[in-house]
Amino acid sequence: MPQNLQNKQNIRRVILLLISAILLASCEKEIEFNGEQVDPKLVINSIVEPGQPVKAYISKSIFFLDNDSNMQVPDDVVATLFVNGNRIGGLTRQPDTVWTSYEYVDMDSVKPVYKIVPAFVSDYCPQEGDVVKITASANGFDDVEGSTSPVPNTVTWSLGDCQTKLWDVSFEEYEGDTIWTIMGQLELTVEIADPNPGQTDYFKIHLENDGYSDYDSGNSFYISTSYDDPVFGANVSDNDYINIDFQSRPEGVFTDMLFDGRSYQIKLPLYLYFTLWEDFDEDFFQISVSLQHLSKEYYYYLNTCEQGSEIDQFFAEPVQTHTNVNGGYGIVGGRTVDTLWFALELSE
Repeated sequence: MPQNLQNKQNIRRVILLLISAILLASCEKEIEFNGEQVDPKLVINSIVEPGQPVKAYISKSIFFLDNDSNMQVPDDVVATLFVNGNRIGGLTRQPDTVWTSYEYVDMDSVKPVYKIVPAFVSDYCPQEGDVVKITASANGFDDVEGSTSPVPNTVTWSLGDCQTKLWDVSFEEYEGDTIWTIMGQLELTVEIADPNPGQTDYFKIHLENDGYSDYDSGNSFYISTSYDDPVFGANVSDNDYINIDFQSRPEGVFTDMLFDGRSYQIKLPLYLYFTLWEDFDEDFFQISVSLQHLSKEYYYYLNTCEQGSEIDQFFAEPVQTHTNVNGGYGIVGGRTVDTLWFALELSE
């Protein structure tokens, strides 16, 4: 059979398969739910850091078939902080601002959207090695509590040279202003010394750029990465934007399984996209790199978030998000965060 004819037949088969998939996906069948109704439970989410005041977000769970989507807890919630088995005191309820979603500004940029939620805070700042426990109770709910493993210690690490390669630099005139579009990549080298030889350690790498939210000037800056170093395991195909530090985002988590007791150089290819007006600030090109040393339970939580967000998860068994909150849901974990900065050199 001629090659071009075979190719045409293969294309027809693919088109037929796609049409069949669309037709099947459009079929709907109403299925009666015969499972058990689950009553709401208290949820505690708190990630503590050495030297930082303790903050917890306490809410209530909702049943997936319930029309009531309100997760706010009653006003009578009582939350208490314990450190190394000693009662420190109550957590005070106060409003806090958290990220919820993105909103499109135009075809080329988005901005984060925030909302006000109740947080429960304490002035107490834990230290490395502390075991932190948070309890919560409210009328009509079971009492709940969650404890960290010892808060992780500091990690010795460094950044290597960063070589930037630009793919495309172009500009256009708009209402008297010059708008630059720049695309490129760089390879970031992070060297980590295993802080605790002989035991498993858990880490997360996070990148951030302050210019990301510089909407008043019209400048935008995006970073993505493929996490293709062997230490990242299941994260090899990740390409999400990582400019904002979401404590529930799973990107960039890994263990020291491949370098226990030694130092290791991680290679991170970063992909860059800029839209810049003429009057941009040089600080716009400053990028922070944070190495986070995670507690065991926080790592498991992020790892199960990653597994549950896989695109093929729709066709697999559900992944239960890790929780260490007894009597309810959520995560009470710890981390240390150390941040270094580097400046991009945008030269062809």
